[in-house]
This record gives sequence, structure tokens and C-alpha cells, in this order.
Amino acid sequence: MKLYNSLSKQTEEFKPISEEVTIYSCGPTVYNNLHIGNLSAFIYADLLRRTIGYKYPKVKHVMNITDVDDKTIRDSKIAYPDLEPMSALEKLTKKYTKVFLDDLKKTGNDIDGLDFVSAVQTIPEMIKLTQKLLDNNFAYITDDGVYFSIAQYIDAGNVYGVLQKIQANQSKQRIANDEYDKDDVSDFALWKAMVDGEPYWDGDFKLNDKKHSIAGRPGWHIECSAMSQKLLGIPFDIHTGGIDLKFPHHENEIAQSSGAESSKLANYFVHNNHILVDGKKMSKSLNNFYTLRDLEDSGYSPISFRILVLESHYQNESNFSWEILSSASNRLAKWREISDLRWQLPQSNSDASDKLHSALSDNLDTPQALKLIDQYFAEVIKENASPNDNFLENINKLLGIDLLGDDISDEAKELIETRDRYKRAGNFDEADKIRDQLKSINIGINDSSSGQIWYRIVK
Repeated sequence: MKLYNSLSKQTEEFKPISEEVTIYSCGPTVYNNLHIGNLSAFIYADLLRRTIGYKYPKVKHVMNITDVDDKTIRDSKIAYPDLEPMSALEKLTKKYTKVFLDDLKKTGNDIDGLDFVSAVQTIPEMIKLTQKLLDNNFAYITDDGVYFSIAQYIDAGNVYGVLQKIQANQSKQRIANDEYDKDDVSDFALWKAMVDGEPYWDGDFKLNDKKHSIAGRPGWHIECSAMSQKLLGIPFDIHTGGIDLKFPHHENEIAQSSGAESSKLANYFVHNNHILVDGKKMSKSLNNFYTLRDLEDSGYSPISFRILVLESHYQNESNFSWEILSSASNRLAKWREISDLRWQLPQSNSDASDKLHSALSDNLDTPQALKLIDQYFAEVIKENASPNDNFLENINKLLGIDLLGDDISDEAKELIETRDRYKRAGNFDEADKIRDQLKSINIGINDSSSGQIWYRIVK
């Protein structure tokens, strides 16, 4: 299997560390509904695990839930002003964690194949990791918390800027915000001292044999380093995330983890590119900011959105428009219509499962994989046959697109037979009434040389 590795800036043959392949994916910050750009990153991560799992029987895939940071604290105070800060934070993040999991399931992601880890539940490990950085002289204590020293990290012979070129000066500029401008190279907060009105935890640190008790909370970057190490150790095989996380988040993760443990964080970094909306970056100010609920409210299936995502290679910018989503929806409807032939026509002997996996093994070439499905279905239609069950099962296994439906009910079959009798008798008015009756239960009818062929109407 080949993957583009952001560390080496080239496509490489994937070589796992051990029999169990280990993957860490940057998960959501659970403060609001996710936009479709966020969801695309999780679809690609799910696809990666599915593709690897086709070859390797043991895969451990960890995804974090960021349930404490600047945004979750800010919005929890707004949403629940009468609650204590910790209670408000917990109520908000539990609500949107559930929304997130629902979105994953709707878009075809296999959440049973994920090990989720919460930031709040990993705070003791974050404190320990921060202490290691203090012990190794890569961190320092100030009045407002504990900071990572980029200058000391570089002076020790380390490279800061392994994912992309960064003009890393060695100034003592500090920044406390969890997220900051992409061109800022600044010492960043590992632990933030308590602020009135915010939740906090007790943090005890030692520097030069002097104890420092700092009530507060972790910085965003240290969270992922601690959570990945807690469940996977380091180094692990693959780290995934959106391209916008390369810097500063992933760069800071690498620095923290290698500074504390003298080890690589991961052997491969796999980054997916942005989804644009009508050629522009998603923005609330441009009113082009969509969630899965917006798509569903407009009558589209979440699986149609999954197909839209997979129609673009993960390294390329993709584009969302209602026209493109409609096209993806039509593609899904056609695939399901052909898949329904398995209850009506003899099954084809041909199976393109290996070709499908081969396309995905070539750096997750999803456009080629979808093209192969189109070609296979066209060939099946020419054979006047139905798709091979094994191929349909592997479309689901590899791509998360379930085309395996149950047979229609006996009552529906009886209606189809009755319509056929009316047609043969020339009573087309009654035949049309039954067609409408079938349509009301989401079953369509095509009249062909093989007789009546039914299909499910996809909404």
C-alpha cells in the first residue's frame, strides 16, 4: 500500500511498525455542529482504516474528542450561564459529542472500529507530559502557565518545521490562544493558569527542585500528544488530519512528543485537503457554511455526501455545490437500482473486489475506485445479470457505501405481478394506478425486455 507522507513530502510504501497497525486521527472540538469540511476529514480517515484493514487483520484506530479548549469553554458559558463552569462545559460537550457520533454513523463511518479518547479524561497524562518537558529543559513556567520553548528545542539540535517550511526565529514571544495565525512562530501554552469563570484542574509542576502549584487547564496542542501516547504509545504508524492542522497543531504535537520522549511521534502523517463551497473557502460571513443537517433538510442522503467527498482525491481541494451533491445523489441512486437486480436476475460471475482494493491501495485513489464501480455495473447490465454479492460486500467494507438491501415484501411482489397481468390484458390505466401505488412505498418499476424490473426509490 502506498501513502503520501507529509513528513517526507513524497508517496511511500506503507510499512507498519508491528502486526497491529496503529492510527491516530485528530477528532472534533465538540462545541457546535460540525461543518461538512470537518466531516470530510473523518470520512477520509475512515476510508484509510478500511483500506488498511482489508490487508492487515489488526488495526487500532484512535480518535480524540476535544472537550476542553478555548471554544468549548467560551460557548459553554454562553449556552449555560447559570451553571458552574465545569458543569456547563460537560453539558455542552456531551451534547455535541452525541451529534458528532450521529453524523459519523449517518455518513457511513464505522464508529465501532474507533477507540475514542476524551481530553478531559486524559488531563493527568497531560500534566505528566508537561512535567517531562520541564525536566528536559524544553518548557518554562510563567505567571500565566507553562510554555513550550521553541528556541530551546531548536538549540538542542531538533528541527521545528518538519511538515512544512517555517521561518522559526528563536524569540521569546508567547501565545496563549489554542489556535493562532498560521505564520506565527511562538512559544505555545502547555498548561494555562486559571481564569475566573473557567473550569480548572489542579496542576503540580516542579522546576529546579521548586514546586509550582498551578490551577488551570491544558493547552490544545498538548492534548493530542497525551491522548495518542496514552492509547498507542510512540511512535505509532499513521497520524491523520486536515491540511489546516499541519501548522501549528501537528508541528507542535511533534515537538512536544519528541521533546518529552526522544522519539518520533508517528512514521506517517496523512493530511486531507479542504472542501471549497462554489470555489470559495467555507465561511459564516459568506453564508456558505453547511452542516449535515443543512444537506438533510434539502432532501439529500448523508451517503450522497460521502460519495461527493470520495469523488475527489484526498490530497486535492474538492468543491461542494448543490449541483455536485445532486450528481452524487444520482450516482448513488443508480448504484442502488443496479444492486437491486440481485433479487431479480442471475448473479454475474465477475468480481472486481481486488481491483477496487488495488485502486485504494494506491494512495487512496477514490476517484479511480468509483470509476471502477461504474465500469463494473455497466458490464453487469450488458450481461443482463446482477452484481456479484462479494463485490457489493466489499464496496461496503472498503468504501462504507452499503448497497446491500433486503428483498422487497411479498405484498409488493404481488402488486408487481398484478400490474403485469393488467399490462398483458391491455388495461394500462389500472397498471398505471399500481405503478403509483408502488411509488408511494418507494418502489419504482422499469419495463424491460426481461419484464418488470423494480428498484428502490432513493430519497
